[in-house]
Amino acid sequence: MASVPKRSLGYRLYNNSWLALLRRLLVSAIIAGPFLLGGGYSFYAGGFPLWASLAVLGVGSLLMLAGLYMSFTGIVPSPPLLPGETQLELRHPTMKPSYARLLFSLPFLGSAFYVWQYSQAPYVYPFVLFIVGLFFFFKGAMRYLRNLHITYAVTDRRVVHMYRFLWLNTKEIPVSRIISISEARSFFEIITGRGSVVVASGIGERQVIKIEDISDPGPVAESLRGLLPT
Repeated sequence: MASVPKRSLGYRLYNNSWLALLRRLLVSAIIAGPFLLGGGYSFYAGGFPLWASLAVLGVGSLLMLAGLYMSFTGIVPSPPLLPGETQLELRHPTMKPSYARLLFSLPFLGSAFYVWQYSQAPYVYPFVLFIVGLFFFFKGAMRYLRNLHITYAVTDRRVVHMYRFLWLNTKEIPVSRIISISEARSFFEIITGRGSVVVASGIGERQVIKIEDISDPGPVAESLRGLLPT
């Protein structure tokens, strides 16, 4: 009888992993889809410069390839613990701030299309709207793809930031060297109920770890403050 719960648990874990993979693939298709469809339409319908159609198709293809790679490779594993080391927090960035940026870009892109197709305004106006929308769209898309491969860990000895795309980049700050702990929230983190914890051991990029886009950042900050000498 004991084997049934084990098979059931394994099935749930297997099923959840496939659901997560399908969700990541769907988001990647949504990100790359407009560029692939727009480039394909402009290429076959004519009336657009060939270089512009190929450029849009190239951007869509790159986004789709990056999304496929990062969807199948998943999230980086948790850092290995040293003998006697205790893990206090293990977090991955949430995707809601990325989704918020993507949604925020849609009114600009839609307005650019409307002004371009249904008004007599000079082309500079839809172009500016398109560039603004494209900026927020790419910010959201790049943050989504990046967040798939980021892990934050807090132990009783160190704070660890791990990132892997085509390479593995690990940044660590020993607890004994922490000089400041602060919480920060960007506009998109505020509207999505997320936040960041900034840990600093000095001045410079290598001396700061920003634990970004995590849900409920308070316990992470409190865990770190509890490790500081009184």
